[in-house]
Amino acid sequence: MARVFNSIRQRLLKENRFTRYLVYAIGEIVLVVIGILIALQVNNYRESRHDRGRERVFLQGLRSDLSLNILELRRSIDLYTTNIRSAQVMIDCFEGSRTLSPDSFSYHTISVLYRDPFHRNNSTMKELVSSGSLDLLMDDSLKSALLGMELEYDRIDSYQDHIRHDYDEFLYGLFFRTGDVERSFNTYLAMSAGSDRSDAVPMAPEVMSALMNDPTFKNGMALCKINGRDIIGHLQSMMRSTEQALVRIDSQLSS
Repeated sequence: MARVFNSIRQRLLKENRFTRYLVYAIGEIVLVVIGILIALQVNNYRESRHDRGRERVFLQGLRSDLSLNILELRRSIDLYTTNIRSAQVMIDCFEGSRTLSPDSFSYHTISVLYRDPFHRNNSTMKELVSSGSLDLLMDDSLKSALLGMELEYDRIDSYQDHIRHDYDEFLYGLFFRTGDVERSFNTYLAMSAGSDRSDAVPMAPEVMSALMNDPTFKNGMALCKINGRDIIGHLQSMMRSTEQALVRIDSQLSS
């Protein structure tokens, strides 16, 4: 094709038909430019399709992570709620408004001491950020929401570290030095399952008395209530943000 164009140009120049040659040359340039533009458009279209395909993969990954987070948030809220409920029972016992048997004392103590903090699932978000692929997400509001959620996750992690410190300071150390952990834990498991307790050995009266008369142990129960209510508020807020993000992701995936 290039040889044909060159032959035509040479013939026009030999015939001194400069005006027609100029028009032809301009037309040739226009054709080349059009060809380049078409090639660019095709390339951009291919890149756009590739990016949309990658975006969809990331959106599906985000949806999977956030769906797991919903389950984890519910589990954590339920656990902290149980901690608070048992802490209130223990405080009532300390203040004399409720009487507990040694088995019930063991059960509610272990119920308070049992911790399994919230753990986020954010592997897809970490990949998006580390690979510099966050701009693949076309929904700017979704991007802002996800970044804001990462900050809130960090706050929750920090708050849970604070709760762990309070547990170590006011509950775990004292109970491990005073009580019988294995006996109390077995009591907790049996009562949780509704198993027969006729052959079990209850908490020793002197151990129960020592714990009930220790103000640090009571204050630890009070901190459990205070911290539990605060962290539940953070987790519930995260639940709402996660549900809203899932709605936006579903909208993107269905479009």
